[in-house]
Amino acid sequence: MRKNVLSMLVACVFAVTTTGCFGSFKLLKTVDNVGKSINNDIAKGVVYLVLTLPVGGFCLFADWLVFNTIEYWTGSNPLALGDTYYEADANGNSVTAVKMEDGSLYMRIDASTGETQELVLQKDEDIVRILDTQGNVLKETAYVE
Repeated sequence: MRKNVLSMLVACVFAVTTTGCFGSFKLLKTVDNVGKSINNDIAKGVVYLVLTLPVGGFCLFADWLVFNTIEYWTGSNPLALGDTYYEADANGNSVTAVKMEDGSLYMRIDASTGETQELVLQKDEDIVRILDTQGNVLKETAYVE
């Protein structure tokens, strides 16, 4: 029984490591951000000890074996849903993007002039669509990796 479990584990490790998959390690980064959010140095040290040893090891293993494998085969990490991206330039223009549950990407573009545009990006197998918030297709193009 132990030999079968060990051989299955070795086969899984081999399958995952030979796919060339190096994912985003979203779960491990979330644990790391918890430690970084603490301002007290002593408390931060204690939290890092607790999070690094048992929790960090589990998160690394889960990310590496499960979530990054899912991300490799499906193209998106299930833990990345709801992630927000924000970027602003020196002129006051900004863009905010949120990954939605259905796999689409909601974007809001704010220009320094006060104009705002909201878009939704959808990706099918080989087509990328840009939609307005009412669902009208503004642009459609072939997806090339």
